[in-house]
Amino acid sequence: MFLKKLSLNGFKSFCDYSEITFVKGISAIVGPNGCGKSNIIDSIKWVVGEQKTKMLRANNMADVIFKGTENRKGLGRAEVKLVLINEQNILPIDYNEVEISRVIYANGENEYYINKNKVRLKDIQELFYDTGIGKSAYSVMEQGKIDMILSNKPEDRRYIIEEAAGVTKYRVKRMEASSRLKQADENIIRIKDIIEEVKSQYENMKKQAEKAEKYRELNEREINLEIELNLNRIIKNEKIRDDYREKLKKANAELDKVKQDLENLEDGVEEKLKALNDLENQKIDNQREVYKIQSDINIHNSKIEILKDQLSQHEINLKTDNERVKVFENNIKEIEDELKNIDIKKSEYDENIIDIEKDIEFYFDNLSQLDAEISETDNSILELKNDITKSNGELEQKRNEQKSATEKLIVKMDQSNEVYDINDEEITRFKTNIKENISYIKSHLPQKRAFIDDMIRGGHITSESSKLLQILETLRDELKAIEDKVTLIDEDTAKYIHNTERFLDEIFGPEGVLTQKRKIEHDINELVDKISESNNKIAVLQEEIIKKRNKKEEFNKIIHELNINLTTVKEKKNSIDNEIKRLLTLKAHHENSMDEVLQKIEFYIEKITKINNELASIKTNIENIEQKKKSLEEELIEIDKKIKDENVRMSDQQKFIREINTKWMEKKNEVEQLNIKIVECLTTINNVYDAFYENYSIDLEKYQKENTLSLDRDYNDIKTELNDVKSNKHALGSVNLIAIEESKALEERYNLLIDQLEDLEKAKKDISEMIEKINKVSEDMFIKTFNQIKANFQKTFKKLFNGGNADIELTDPENILETGVDIIAHPPGQKTQSITLLSGGQRTMTAIALMFAAFFVKPSPFCLLDEIDAALDEQNIRRFVNLLTENKELSQFVIITHNNNTISAADVMYGVTQEEKGVSKIVSAKFAQKTS
Repeated sequence: MFLKKLSLNGFKSFCDYSEITFVKGISAIVGPNGCGKSNIIDSIKWVVGEQKTKMLRANNMADVIFKGTENRKGLGRAEVKLVLINEQNILPIDYNEVEISRVIYANGENEYYINKNKVRLKDIQELFYDTGIGKSAYSVMEQGKIDMILSNKPEDRRYIIEEAAGVTKYRVKRMEASSRLKQADENIIRIKDIIEEVKSQYENMKKQAEKAEKYRELNEREINLEIELNLNRIIKNEKIRDDYREKLKKANAELDKVKQDLENLEDGVEEKLKALNDLENQKIDNQREVYKIQSDINIHNSKIEILKDQLSQHEINLKTDNERVKVFENNIKEIEDELKNIDIKKSEYDENIIDIEKDIEFYFDNLSQLDAEISETDNSILELKNDITKSNGELEQKRNEQKSATEKLIVKMDQSNEVYDINDEEITRFKTNIKENISYIKSHLPQKRAFIDDMIRGGHITSESSKLLQILETLRDELKAIEDKVTLIDEDTAKYIHNTERFLDEIFGPEGVLTQKRKIEHDINELVDKISESNNKIAVLQEEIIKKRNKKEEFNKIIHELNINLTTVKEKKNSIDNEIKRLLTLKAHHENSMDEVLQKIEFYIEKITKINNELASIKTNIENIEQKKKSLEEELIEIDKKIKDENVRMSDQQKFIREINTKWMEKKNEVEQLNIKIVECLTTINNVYDAFYENYSIDLEKYQKENTLSLDRDYNDIKTELNDVKSNKHALGSVNLIAIEESKALEERYNLLIDQLEDLEKAKKDISEMIEKINKVSEDMFIKTFNQIKANFQKTFKKLFNGGNADIELTDPENILETGVDIIAHPPGQKTQSITLLSGGQRTMTAIALMFAAFFVKPSPFCLLDEIDAALDEQNIRRFVNLLTENKELSQFVIITHNNNTISAADVMYGVTQEEKGVSKIVSAKFAQKTS
């Protein structure tokens, strides 16, 4: 694997789109200070997931966006793309070419992509785990990491060994497991607190429930005793009423006998008796009225006592219900507080569900995309196979044409001697004549031209010269001979060209046999290449299908796990929903019960007011009746006086009549008294029925007819027991009647919490066991890698220092997971000493030796070096460059440098300039192959 391409757009000083295409070997990035060279390294660290702004030389993550210059406005986003060749499948992804990209917006929002598919930061980080590549791996060697190695904290140096050992993912898992363990501990503590709270509530509510149950039992017993007491009272009054009726019947019979005796008396006596009877009747009427009034007074007083009892009971009930309303209000408030807390947790679960559903949707979208891609690839394979079939047919046809063309060419070549009127001897002669004549012309023509020139320049040709004609004739003859030669050359050449052109045209011309043959062969080669290319494409596409199907299986597994997580979270949410439903039901029950109690309170207040009004009215009636009774009693005194006077005047007969009349009056009074007693009993019975219905909403008369109760107990015994029950009931004080239902609900919740606690403790145990396994694996891998790095460090140190010795030691061998690493360096000619006592150059070389020692254990595919040669002298630079050159086949090196020796070792150089102030630009130059 190696870096192929880096694209920057809006990242730091790279305002415009910039691209670097890397090569294998050593690449040098050069440029003046402040031109933006290190921004290239920052962009690579940023795109592979770096989250620490300090490592990117920024205050916040939005600082990586181009902020603008005097002549340019700032941008709203920055994007970096990194293309990696993954032929050895070092990255756990089924692609030969992997593009990682990251985008950030001005609001700080980040987006991550792998091969243009949107992913999470975690996916990017996991992609590079234990590859040597990453935000804190040794694939980036810069001054800050050299300073970390050279720091006085041995713990800061262990990250190099961890990355080389490949325990980064285990460390991340351990951190995640530790976080989950901590969360489990917190949840256990919270659950225990809730259990204690619920247990306390349950015990308290259980006591209230027991109290409520006892209250119900006492209340039920009170009602039964009230029924028994009132029925006892009714039966007692009915018995008294029946006795009075028997006495009334007997008294009426005796009254009829006395009345018959009076009818037998004399007429004179009858007249007096009549007058006396009128007085007696008036007296009886008054007495009856007095008795009736007294009965009314007694009834009113009895009603007053009943109303007072009712008033007292209503006031007690009113006080009890007011206390119950307070209990309901407190319970409702507690439920509302608990609902608020549960709503917060429910919101957390809702957010969790949304996140999981988004992840599921994301992977489903990827699955759909993969299905579409697989379908498209299958179609492409089918098309390619159809093309291959078609091409094979065409290839067969072309091969037949090739065979025919070859046969034609052979025939043409065989017939060439017979078809053309020249042979090899003539062609040879043509060539010889042409050469000789051309040679002749080349040798004689310049001489003649020179001769004529000499004649002209020497002044030999004059108007009177006798030799002029002779010279000219001689010249003419010679020129004519040359002309003849030229004519012969022209004829021979024309004939040769004519015959050659015919031959070439038939063989090599556009329609020539050889041209047709070559065209057919070209078509055959194209078809063969096309078929081969199609077969290669089919192989690649089939491999892609396999990879995509494997990816589908992976996505399906992830979706299955996400669905399990979603189901778990939804179950937890449903549990919370059920709890909310229970609490809302309980709250509604409390509210309904409170409404009922409030209605009862209104009823009691109304009843108390009505009873008070009725008491006032009864008292007024009693006063009026007593006034009337007083008047009647005064009238009775007057009537008695008149009867006494009348009796004095009567004779013995009259005395006898009076005695009979007295007896009659006594019997009559007895009858009247018995009627009054019967009315009183009936009134008492009716009052008991009415009062009981008002108090308990029970029709006692109907209850008495439908139930056969044993009513043998004494009224006072019942009254005593009833008073005891009321006393016990009153002693209970305020009673929460819904505590029984609440107690059951709390008991269910308590048992559910106990089950959750057991699950959490089991999960904690499982996490602890997993952490122990991770620690064991991490320790083994760390120790193994430490020993390898130790050996490599000793060799690399000697190579870089041309001698000497060096070593690394663990500061706490008993605690492998937290131990630091000490460096002992012994440069040539110096005693063994701590790294802190070395010179600046020696310290840098020692740090480089350690980084490369780790690098050699598990070489990263590429290595970025940011001016780590700045502190080295020329001799150390040469050794450093030799180290890079020796290992450039092992890894791809990209180095930012100002040193000429380092630059000269590079295979390609990239320059970073700022033609426009504040805006970086990239130029590149590839060096020619070095010759030995």
